[in-house]
Amino acid sequence: MQKNNKHINEHVYFINQLYRDFLLPTILGDDDATILYWAGKRISRHYDLSSFDDIVSFFNTAEFGTLTKVKERRTSITFELSGQTVTDRLNSDSREFSIEGGMIAEAVQKGIGKATESEITILDKEKKVQIVARFD
Repeated sequence: MQKNNKHINEHVYFINQLYRDFLLPTILGDDDATILYWAGKRISRHYDLSSFDDIVSFFNTAEFGTLTKVKERRTSITFELSGQTVTDRLNSDSREFSIEGGMIAEAVQKGIGKATESEITILDKEKKVQIVARFD
């Protein structure tokens, strides 16, 4: 069973990489980051993600990586995305995490009721992605 799960995970990763790192940027061109960010917001609304647990569950199911809440402040929440999927994507020069940023921004906005936008930073040494959701 373990071998079968590994095969399924590799398949999901390959499909994600094919769409997200090759096909979508080719179609969307220079606007891919902006469009994917807004697509992430739409995905979050479609699947009614409004809590941290909702986002974590979705990210696990979609094989986006492991999401942790690192810091919570009066006007922001800092998240980190890590795990083998993130490491593999960063090692293959895939640095586009706009879908995740958009999803987090929308879920936080829905959860707290304040306009929210995300900033995405690649933490190269740690092989992690930091996503800061900022709100007023």
